[in-house]
Amino acid sequence: MDVSIDAHEVDRLAVSLGKAGRKATLEATAVIAKGALNIKNDMVKDFTGHRNAPAIPRAINYDLRGLSAEIGVDKRGPQGGLGNILAFGTSRYPARLDHTRGLQREVPNVVKFLGEIGVKSLE
Repeated sequence: MDVSIDAHEVDRLAVSLGKAGRKATLEATAVIAKGALNIKNDMVKDFTGHRNAPAIPRAINYDLRGLSAEIGVDKRGPQGGLGNILAFGTSRYPARLDHTRGLQREVPNVVKFLGEIGVKSLE
């Protein structure tokens, strides 16, 4: 008894899913990069003008790692060592700056665009 299976359509589906996955990953990476830049720029604005740490905005940076980003004050940057004190305070010095404001503003945009990429990749 011979059994014959035509897997041509399955092969095409696998190729299409693979392409969608790569394209969706590239698009998602771009969304994360843009979101990180926007958050960084908001932090720079929020940290600008502090009389005791005028150089700290130049220490704010971000690193992309795949589909994630780390955004904050680089301790090696100008006055970077003051970042934690300004953002979190100490036992005697209250926090002076809200380092999460940019994140709160940008998260809805990132979620929206990542959702659109997800829907598009399933079509």
